[in-house]
Amino acid sequence: MRNPTLDILRLLAITMIVLMHSPLPDGNSPGWLLSGISYLTAPGIGLFFMVSGALLLRNKLSQKEFLKRRFSKILWPTLVWSVFYLALKYWSEPSTAAEATTEVLSIPLSAQGHGVLWFMYTLAGLYLLTPILSQWLQRAGKREVLFYLGLWAVTLIYPYLKFFGLKINDSDTGILYYFSGYAGYYLLGYWLSEYVRLSRMKWLIVTALSCAAVVSAPAGLLLTGREFDFYKMLTYLSLPCALMSLMWWLLLHRFNIKSLPVWVTRMSKLSFGVYLIHIFVMRWLLWPLPWVQAFSGPVEIVVVTIGTMAISWAVVWCVSRLPVSKYIIGV
Repeated sequence: MRNPTLDILRLLAITMIVLMHSPLPDGNSPGWLLSGISYLTAPGIGLFFMVSGALLLRNKLSQKEFLKRRFSKILWPTLVWSVFYLALKYWSEPSTAAEATTEVLSIPLSAQGHGVLWFMYTLAGLYLLTPILSQWLQRAGKREVLFYLGLWAVTLIYPYLKFFGLKINDSDTGILYYFSGYAGYYLLGYWLSEYVRLSRMKWLIVTALSCAAVVSAPAGLLLTGREFDFYKMLTYLSLPCALMSLMWWLLLHRFNIKSLPVWVTRMSKLSFGVYLIHIFVMRWLLWPLPWVQAFSGPVEIVVVTIGTMAISWAVVWCVSRLPVSKYIIGV
């Protein structure tokens, strides 16, 4: 049975990601606005992984069957769009034969063509891990899952512990190395969907505490007057980002949405394709337009975000009507 709330979360996530990437690199927007957008939209990535975990970690398929059904849905689109972005890169920035050969041969191992494809490789890794995790989850209880999520949460505060002078080993020899990374979001989505049903009072308490942490983290860092790594301490794999992802999840599930219009569900299904194409639409089609560049920074961001979303969904919808769409956008 389809969960409408997960569809809304997926739409929220892709909107956040498009908004995050929208600012033009022309310096028209103030630094505080760019940092604020990056911070507040960072949960988009976590929400995508959480939705995937909620949907996939319950499966009881064999490893072979799961990988055949699910892995192929991201494998072919990743290859197609890697080639597409590489072609764009070579067209705008010609490369030597040796460089091109190296990049093409690297496709199975790392994102090539454009950095935005990193998400696809991380998701592919989680798909490969899914048959192992799902077998464990069939036998594990709520407290066991929560224990591992607690270890993951500790890794999210590593940058803060290091910032205040503690010596932390976050390398591949660290004690919690195998509990770090995006698998935590994946498992968190499963745990929330499987076990968490908060009363109104508990929901208010969790939300209030999370809001306090989300606001106090950047404020506290700024008040220290010391330089800090924004991306390590306030984005994807940071405690504030995980808390914002949790807040959005709990907020939308609190509404207990029963159904959605068909077109909204369809848009949600196509969000995977929108992620793949949005950088092309944004940076090759919209950013170069003189009338877009003429706007002030904040207006530029709004115009580019709305334009990218509209064009991307229109193109992806057209592609979805093709018999080969599963090889291009996964549906």
